[in-house]
Amino acid sequence: MNLSQAGRSLRGRQGAWLLLPVVALALPPVGLAADAQPWRLASGEVRISVPLRPGGAFEARTSALVGELRASGSTPVLLTGRLVVDLATIDTGIGLRNRHLRENYLEIAKEGFDEAVLSEVRVAAASSAAFRGKSGFTATLLLHGVKQTVSGECEIRDSAPGVLVQATFPLGLRDFGIEPPQYMGVGVGNKLLVRVEFRAAPAHGAGQ
Repeated sequence: MNLSQAGRSLRGRQGAWLLLPVVALALPPVGLAADAQPWRLASGEVRISVPLRPGGAFEARTSALVGELRASGSTPVLLTGRLVVDLATIDTGIGLRNRHLRENYLEIAKEGFDEAVLSEVRVAAASSAAFRGKSGFTATLLLHGVKQTVSGECEIRDSAPGVLVQATFPLGLRDFGIEPPQYMGVGVGNKLLVRVEFRAAPAHGAGQ
């Protein structure tokens, strides 16, 4: 190689190095691209522990939980999308109590009151959608026509073909404009404990 060829080769290598930052900026970040994968619920259950006054408790539950979540590239991770619960399916184990709960207190006959919607979930310890483990979280809950921020604890584990998510958070009835029921000296406590468990898998082909 003569001097002229060597100079051209060096300039070519320098040009390639100078182009690398430009190419890197043009490419989507690998982590964010992976995080953008939507996850769809395959199955789920909501269980609500309802305390009674002066003593005792009962549990309300439903498996009518659907939704889709997508992880953003923020830190901590923000899960966009929605988890929706059909409130008309909540079962307390007693037919009369079910009817009073749905009709008198949740008022599901009113427009928009028949569903509870959890959205804008932020997982405090997660820096990507690959996070597995325990973490605190916050989310927006729409219930009884009222939006409020709720916070609690969650755990995310691998469960083929996706993940298993378990979460708990306290819920104050009065925060959502629901007056705790009372009947013949027995009342429902204001603070309930909500347990949510669901399996989610990649929503292949979503948006295509």
